[in-house]
Amino acid sequence: MKNSVSEANRHPLNTVVLAYFHYRYEAELAQGFLDESGVPTVLLIDDAGGMDVGLSFVNPARLLVGLEYVERSREILEDAGVIDPEALTM
Repeated sequence: MKNSVSEANRHPLNTVVLAYFHYRYEAELAQGFLDESGVPTVLLIDDAGGMDVGLSFVNPARLLVGLEYVERSREILEDAGVIDPEALTM
């Protein structure tokens, strides 16, 4: 039985950082919205397992999604009020 996801689409370099969060709970909330919508995500958080929240101001939590999910993910998080669409434009 073949997997419907090609090897190229599963490569870790095909992901992008969708958003940065200074608080773990904000990142986990955003991840929850995307997970419920069927978007696979990865959270990179370095806060000593929640024991040193000050680390997140130096190294914020990063929410990663696959390249093919970027636009859909932004729409989901904007509609949920988790991210500000104006903050994403440069």
